[in-house]
Amino acid sequence: MLKLEILLISILWLTTSALRAQTSADQVEAIINREMAERRIPGLQLAVVRHGQMVLSKSYGLANLQDSTRVDRRTIFPINSCTKVFTSVAIMQLVEAGKIRLSAPVAVYLDSLPEAWRPVTIRQLLTHTSGLPDLFNLLDANTGGLVGLKNERASWEKLKSQPMEFAPGKSFSYNQTNGYLLGKIITKAYGKPFVDVFAEKEFRPAGMTHTLFGDSRDVIPHL
Repeated sequence: MLKLEILLISILWLTTSALRAQTSADQVEAIINREMAERRIPGLQLAVVRHGQMVLSKSYGLANLQDSTRVDRRTIFPINSCTKVFTSVAIMQLVEAGKIRLSAPVAVYLDSLPEAWRPVTIRQLLTHTSGLPDLFNLLDANTGGLVGLKNERASWEKLKSQPMEFAPGKSFSYNQTNGYLLGKIITKAYGKPFVDVFAEKEFRPAGMTHTLFGDSRDVIPHL
């Protein structure tokens, strides 16, 4: 996923640079088609905004290889870890509302945490400097599922039994546990699932009418 994110950023950078240099649309097309071929990208959507105006919006390739369904403006793409951006916005909205403090220990907002986790601050969760054990390490490398764990409660208890990776604030390590705890804080602060908070506080105000949560078991039109 990280490689894909870097690739998409690189494509956007190349396209924006091309536009700044008044490169023709044909040359932009050549850049996109070349990168898709070299990196075996089946399909993508590209939008370039310059000075607040959409200067390029186009779909490329296939959304479904089996059915040869082409990518179009309705196609929905999983954003995976980019969801953390929305999590961070929701947390900062709580900060602005005076409901949480970035410097406060996570134990102020969540109960039943291991003793070693209690000093970790909200800021350290956001910046991946918490040192918490990574939820990702509980996943089966072959299936992507939780190894021997049947539900979220079992996963949570297993996670809490894992050792810290380092003392809070002493190093950087990107991990999924940080986002998981932030989601629990958001849910508790609003008294509703964080997915509903995102829809109410972020998606709808931004006009993101086709943005939603789901997993591999859900049937989502245009995915």
